[in-house]
Amino acid sequence: MTRTVPPGTQSIVRTVELLKALGARRQIGWRLTDLAAHCGLTTSTAYRIMTCLTALRLARQRPRDKRYVPGPALYELALNVPSGARFQGACRASLTAVAEETGWVAFLALRSGEDTVCIDRVGRTSVNIMNEVGRRLPMAGSSLGVAILLALPVRERSRVLAANRRALRSNAAHRERTYDQMWRESRRRGIGINLGDILPGGASMSVAIRDGEGRPLAAIGVAGPLAEFTESRIGAVKQMLVEAATRIERDHAALVAELAWA
Repeated sequence: MTRTVPPGTQSIVRTVELLKALGARRQIGWRLTDLAAHCGLTTSTAYRIMTCLTALRLARQRPRDKRYVPGPALYELALNVPSGARFQGACRASLTAVAEETGWVAFLALRSGEDTVCIDRVGRTSVNIMNEVGRRLPMAGSSLGVAILLALPVRERSRVLAANRRALRSNAAHRERTYDQMWRESRRRGIGINLGDILPGGASMSVAIRDGEGRPLAAIGVAGPLAEFTESRIGAVKQMLVEAATRIERDHAALVAELAWA
């Protein structure tokens, strides 16, 4: 379901988009000019908003490089919405079991509008997996998001996919990655799957977690060395992920309903 933004709230929308962008590069940070360009704003507009957000502690400008990163007030505000932390805790046992059985890294992500946000990560692997807790990506930018996309109604899926493709192609950091190939292979297999399309030598696969009405609100997945993603392992791990998602949907139905994106 698409939320309609009321007219006359453009400045609020701009502010929220800047905060979302900060979350997408929370460790690297943003130069003001890059942040403005990413959000489609003039540098002066971005500077005015970021100055206000910094004064309110919703953003922070690092002294060493003058880059903008999320501020401490975001964490303080998040404490007033404990359902996300409860969901993370409820899924931890399933996530740990998947990581231990596969020997890969297991991830949990929430849907956030047209994006996903990683909220938990368990395990280790020899591949340098970039997806850290707190990272925000367009849904079409990871197997976790693609798993959610596959579970959306066709019309909504098409809208989100088109918006995601524009966002990914406008960002130089994403242009060389073959997201369309990941999407085609995922559709063919009926599961979010990346076989070296994003990170050379790395692979991942994911399935959606749905609410009682079948709407996807999260995804659980794994990532590891591409060479280990043989056809037999893909089939076995797919079944493992489906069982984990089903268990979460069944055992934590009330919490899932509370988190359902609408």
